[in-house]
Amino acid sequence: MNKNIIRLGIVYLLFPNISLKMKLTTLFLILALFRIEASTYSQNTKITLDLEAVSFMTVFNEIEAKSEFKFLGNQDVIDTERLVSVHVHKERIDNILTDLFRGTDISFKIIDRQIILKREKPKTPIIESPNIGLNPEKELQFSVTGTITDQSGTPMPGANILEKGTTNGTQADFDGNFSISVVDENAILTVSYIGYATKEISINGQTNITVSLVESAAGLEEVVVVGYGTVKKSDLTGSVSSVTSEEIAQVPVTSVSSALQGRAAGVSVNQASGQPGQGVVIRVRGNNSISGGNNPLYVVDGFPLNDFGSDINPEDIKSMEILKDASSTAIYGARGANGVILITTKRGAEGKAKVSYHGYQGFQTLRNKIDLLDRDTYVEMANSIAAAEGDAPVFNAGEIANLPNNDWQDMVYRTASMQNHQVSVSGGNDVAKYYTSFNYLNQEGIITNSGFKRYSVRINGDLKINDRLSLQNNLAITWSEYNQANDAAADGYGAIPFTSLVMPPTDPIRESDGSYSVFSGVPWGGTNPVAFANEDMFQRLNTRIIGGIDLNYKILDGLSFNTNVGLTALTGTTNTYRPIGIISSGPSDGQASKSTDNSFSLVNENILNFSKELGKHSIGALAGMTYQKDKSNSLSASGTGFLTDAFGNNNLQSAANRGTPSTGFSDATLISYLSRANYTFDDRYLMTLTARYDGSSKFGKNNKYAFFPSAALAWKISNEEFLADSKNINDLKLRLSYGKSGNQAIGSYQTLARLTNTSPVFDGTQNVGFVLSAFENPDLKWETTTASNIGVDLGLFNNRINLIADYYTKNTEDLLFNAILPTSSGFTSSVRNVGEIENKGFEFELATKNFVGNFNWTTSLNMNFNRNKVVSLGNDGLGNKIERIDAPGGGGNWFPLFLGEPGQQLYGFEIEGIYETDAEADQNGEPNKTAGDYRFKDTNGNGIVNNDDQTILSNLQPDFTFGFNNEFSYKNFDLTILMVGSVGNDIVNEFNKYYTAITGDWNVTQEAWDNRWTGPGSGGTYAKASSNAINTITFAPPTSLWVEDGSYIKFRDIKLGYYLPKSVIDKIGLERFKLYVSGQNLITITNYSHYDPEAQWESAPVNGWDRGVYPSTKSVTVGVMIDF
Repeated sequence: MNKNIIRLGIVYLLFPNISLKMKLTTLFLILALFRIEASTYSQNTKITLDLEAVSFMTVFNEIEAKSEFKFLGNQDVIDTERLVSVHVHKERIDNILTDLFRGTDISFKIIDRQIILKREKPKTPIIESPNIGLNPEKELQFSVTGTITDQSGTPMPGANILEKGTTNGTQADFDGNFSISVVDENAILTVSYIGYATKEISINGQTNITVSLVESAAGLEEVVVVGYGTVKKSDLTGSVSSVTSEEIAQVPVTSVSSALQGRAAGVSVNQASGQPGQGVVIRVRGNNSISGGNNPLYVVDGFPLNDFGSDINPEDIKSMEILKDASSTAIYGARGANGVILITTKRGAEGKAKVSYHGYQGFQTLRNKIDLLDRDTYVEMANSIAAAEGDAPVFNAGEIANLPNNDWQDMVYRTASMQNHQVSVSGGNDVAKYYTSFNYLNQEGIITNSGFKRYSVRINGDLKINDRLSLQNNLAITWSEYNQANDAAADGYGAIPFTSLVMPPTDPIRESDGSYSVFSGVPWGGTNPVAFANEDMFQRLNTRIIGGIDLNYKILDGLSFNTNVGLTALTGTTNTYRPIGIISSGPSDGQASKSTDNSFSLVNENILNFSKELGKHSIGALAGMTYQKDKSNSLSASGTGFLTDAFGNNNLQSAANRGTPSTGFSDATLISYLSRANYTFDDRYLMTLTARYDGSSKFGKNNKYAFFPSAALAWKISNEEFLADSKNINDLKLRLSYGKSGNQAIGSYQTLARLTNTSPVFDGTQNVGFVLSAFENPDLKWETTTASNIGVDLGLFNNRINLIADYYTKNTEDLLFNAILPTSSGFTSSVRNVGEIENKGFEFELATKNFVGNFNWTTSLNMNFNRNKVVSLGNDGLGNKIERIDAPGGGGNWFPLFLGEPGQQLYGFEIEGIYETDAEADQNGEPNKTAGDYRFKDTNGNGIVNNDDQTILSNLQPDFTFGFNNEFSYKNFDLTILMVGSVGNDIVNEFNKYYTAITGDWNVTQEAWDNRWTGPGSGGTYAKASSNAINTITFAPPTSLWVEDGSYIKFRDIKLGYYLPKSVIDKIGLERFKLYVSGQNLITITNYSHYDPEAQWESAPVNGWDRGVYPSTKSVTVGVMIDF
């Protein structure tokens, strides 16, 4: 908080020897001359605040950030940590402060742009008499005089001077001078002033001293949530990014993960799919694992969760902290390697009951359409290919006019509505506080019949049982309904986004009998995208409960014990039904399935906390034990072949072909012991030591336990004497950290020998039995990430410029990988610890206050530069390094990992042109190709093109990503513009092999048709039109045709808001009324030819693989926020 005192610099500079009386006279004359101007500023300046359950200090910070007002006061007699909620729009400062301090004994006075705070009836009186407040046996016998100034030498009237260990104290006068009598010449004086760092001065026999106080950096006193505790932002030694509820509220988001996009350095957030309620991929400082999972750990109000989809309401969140370096994540041990996202939900504040409503209504549309051939051009294509190959025309001239001219994109995509309603009630007193909310969200998908609905209830409470014992509870219940459209993640080549592009425009939607037409010429089997959109069902129903009770007991001052019990329970049902006759391949007589799954997780944490101030030494420590039990079970059944669609999937017993029912279960336990020690000397030198010892049932009997330590150091350079007089450097801190964390993201029982059922036939009779499916691996252990970080925090020019920058390295060893086994073993693969991956990078967050006053403009820019490399892939058992392995999952051989290369690259044939003659193809070693076919590069130069010529085609890692936010406010209006971007990355548009393969059997892009090769010298970009095109490109290994520039800049959100004037809302009995209109993804700047450069198949082994996923949307919403 920037707390400048009244500046009398001109008086002191011009008349340094004039008496105090004359100085005061001069001051009052100056004030009189400028009274009109000062009064005008305080009366005309209007301030907007939207703060929920924050401290007085945070309110002061916000007012100073949004105006030229500065607060004066004695920090020791004003409770700056008292929690309040403030919601005002364009209100005068005197009205804001009157409401703020109502019910307290704090008064204020506004002089020009200075606000002087004082307590009318101080809780602890300032004792000016040297004979009051001391122990009777101690006599005051040593007098000290002095002056209190700020860093520039300006006197600080009202500064508090207290003899340490006593209640003996005084205040500095108008000139900053003071006089105090103390016990002896070795006494220690504590000097404090609101907004300035408290200083302790040892007298050491001096009778006159000068004390210079250092201004606290704005915002540095705010509390940041870290693992198992909180810490002042100024005392952070690790790398932590924060996202507040105010930032979350700037964008109408349906999921917690989406709210992080563009907000934090080092955090990559991709809206990989437009499927409602799904599709967000988050990475913290790159990919660390091959197959052990790269998702961060989420901790909601202290409860660890691996994932929760969209089952948590974003509007209930107070803050999110992203722990990025080892010093921050090591406290979570075996689950911290991929970063940790701490989510703190809202709680009640002391005061009268507050009722709030937030609602919005909007619509979503397809961001852009793919330009395809219309009917006439498609007919031209099909007939020209037939003519060139000596065949009869596909379409006769007389029938063309009667053919359909269907735009299949228009048939399956729609303008979809979206609405959200949130009601919350909060309040309380010094004994009990509460926060409750109800939320309803209904988001239609842009593909017909897809959508997401969520109902959620939250009840958070705080109870002070007595002065030592307090209790908190958290309870959230969410009911979610996901109706998914058939996309790449669900059905590959038969997905709606793919088939809507390749379906010929000449095909009808329905046959003459009213049934859906099914076109068999589309690659990989016939489907009708309209039929799929209208009739195909894939529904997921979730009921999730997250709750916990937290009990805190204050044993002694500085020593407390905390115990909590939390649980989460999830019950889910998945229903699918594909009606009779809507596909031409596979079971066309109806397909149905139903599955249920239940999971339960119980956590108990017991933590002992200690803190102590000893002179210039500050010590904090915690030690504890945690226990987590996870259980789950599932049951599924399926069938094909139905006589009617009337019963959907509720009649599986009538299926002609009933699948074998399957069941599953899982049971895992994690027991941990953890500790952390913090030490600060003289508010300049800081150290944090962390250790966690984890034991997991998931790993082999020889490696069930592991130790994860970390250490961090920080130096507050701005608190050193050589920077004490700096007017421009308000904060400068250097941070160093090093440590280890782990990743246990594998299923249970991977270390055990496992059986699977089999049904062998002996003598014509089918039998039931079991066979060994995997052998034991007692040495399997977690991945271990060793990370180092060096960072700097910098605040300049009264903290109008703030920079946080970090350079990091992360090396992940013992990668969990499903390694291929020799056939002699009798098994195909086994999970093993193999290899090492390295991530290193640089990131920064830059925040600036460009204009402060009636017109406010602030900016926030974050950027991340990350480089990934495969350091080791193990050896072959004979001492030879393995140079290449295929990535796990489907298409893994397309994305192999190469030693010494980045971990995400496409591997295949490089196209270097088009053959002009048949002879060229023969000369280049591709005798099966002819003129007009793609020319593959002979990379090894041996004159033959074969699989040995495949090469690395792409790098899917961006050079850098960024988020850039601008906030403006003027009078009753505010405007927020958030931009996000990724630069330098490729994207794999796999289905481009179909969209540009001009066979005459399916539709293609207009761009491919216009730029095809038509003969020698035509210079086409794409191969000739030929019925054989499918065989020369689509079934071959990947080619550079799949690779496109995936760079983009998106205007993620543009939001314009208007607050009704206070004179209006007072008449209708409201506290706040805000209207806004918001647009998401309205502008995207990219060279990518498909729907969205953020697209990513969620099941892919790499980032940036677009396999025809559900397109993301652009949307416009109109909303209202009301506080009653």
